[in-house]
Amino acid sequence: MSRRENTERQILQALEAQILETGMGGVGINAIAKRAGVSKELIYRYFDGMPGLMLAWMQEQDFWTRNPGLLAAGESSQRTPGELVLSMLRAQIDALAGNETLREVRRWELIERNEVSAPLAERRERAARGFIDRIDGLAPEADMPAMVSVMLAGVLYLMLRAKTESHFLGVPLRTPEGWDRIGGALEHLVAHGFPDDLNTESLANLEARRGTAQAADPET
Repeated sequence: MSRRENTERQILQALEAQILETGMGGVGINAIAKRAGVSKELIYRYFDGMPGLMLAWMQEQDFWTRNPGLLAAGESSQRTPGELVLSMLRAQIDALAGNETLREVRRWELIERNEVSAPLAERRERAARGFIDRIDGLAPEADMPAMVSVMLAGVLYLMLRAKTESHFLGVPLRTPEGWDRIGGALEHLVAHGFPDDLNTESLANLEARRGTAQAADPET
């Protein structure tokens, strides 16, 4: 690892420590520079300020920014869309459950929109849309973006709510047993709420069928 890479790692670790200690309200260039033992000019040089620093940190931590090609356009998947959605939701739970710093940043994003939080949200939205656009329209009778949004938002809310509440509607939010129940509920919603084709046929087959239909009727 080069000297610059070591310094960048030192700065990123200082950012994480600062978030854990003070929350996002105490995060700023001066505080990070002091904790990392570097000049703030160096942070600007390496990361182009706080927005770049936060984006670099989130690139390593956040589910969507770590998995921008989860369903890359050219990928052919033999799994069903239902399985893929469940895998994404479980991965979101795992990513948040094991990372208090990430949870703190996600809480902050919900109440702040500024030059730092906006690029984080926009990058996540682009990555998530790359995923959902692959399955949207495979079953015309289902509004898949809306359905997945409700489930994903529920996971995020319950995960963040656990900081202040131990239970929600009687479901434990701070125990593996509670999250097993939530995972079971997500499985039920996918199994019984998604159109049958999305749980029985592979994404590759459904996309091939859609491509054939579009070729036969270019106006669809």
